[in-house]
Amino acid sequence: ATKLAAKIPDMEVYQIELKRQYGMMEWHEDIKIFLRKSAGKGENAVFLFNDSQLKEEGFLEDINNLLNIGEIPNLFPPEEKAEVCELVRAAARAERKAVDGTQTQLFSYFVERCSKMFHIALCFSPIGDGFRNRVRNFPSLVNCCTIDWFSDWPEDALNAVAKRFLASLEIPTDVKD
Repeated sequence: ATKLAAKIPDMEVYQIELKRQYGMMEWHEDIKIFLRKSAGKGENAVFLFNDSQLKEEGFLEDINNLLNIGEIPNLFPPEEKAEVCELVRAAARAERKAVDGTQTQLFSYFVERCSKMFHIALCFSPIGDGFRNRVRNFPSLVNCCTIDWFSDWPEDALNAVAKRFLASLEIPTDVKD
């Protein structure tokens, strides 16, 4: 559902690819790539992350920071920070956000764009203590998110909704049923 919802407004969907040796270093490299593509290039994007991809609690710490302040502190070393600033220089000038063009102004603009353009879709199971503990330890998972609870629909309800929406379409009856 998230992938479909993201494609409708032409948003890119990013996901991490877990490998055997995937740790914090690989996680940070992936997040940097996603942020550069999204906020750096000015393209709206969705980062889709589910609890089966949670290899380290540090991942949630970073997501908590992204949700709360729009950045992961010290994610970009100075030379990479300068590259990110150059990515947004033209857009910042056009929007009159970095009048002096200093690295501090440009990086603040980049962080602002991260908050606006980089959306995070978290897919966590509410069953068990894990979810409750994560919400308690990382308050932005609740405070900075919209929570949608999904559960299975009865088959008769799914059929009723489908028939209602298909009723006005000119489709042969044998196909509708």
